[in-house]
Amino acid sequence: MMPIKIEGFHHAGFLVTDLSRAIAFYEGVLGLKALPRPDFNFDGRWYDLGHGQQLHLMCVEGMPGHNDPPRHDRHIALSVPEIGETERQLHEMGIEVGYGSGRGGQPQLFIRDPDNNTIELRPGL
Repeated sequence: MMPIKIEGFHHAGFLVTDLSRAIAFYEGVLGLKALPRPDFNFDGRWYDLGHGQQLHLMCVEGMPGHNDPPRHDRHIALSVPEIGETERQLHEMGIEVGYGSGRGGQPQLFIRDPDNNTIELRPGL
């Protein structure tokens, strides 16, 4: 069985407990530039890392423990060439797939690695 095809890295998602403090660090220390962010039902900030890559901050009340499934997950997002074909391949491999949608209803797939880390798969760059 062939592995799925990855086109590139899209973004990483970090959890933060104090958005103002995080903004001061990411903008004041690292000099990152904020991107427009959709109106989700939780606070956060998106940053441009260049070359189409982004950092997404998601504000939570407290950091989850290792075995506590958080409402919002630390994760990486990878671009795939064809989301339907990727989903088919994952099912053939017996990989459990979660579903979501991004800006404008863009489909997203979510899988977990053997240590329960989240990987978001999204349509190509």
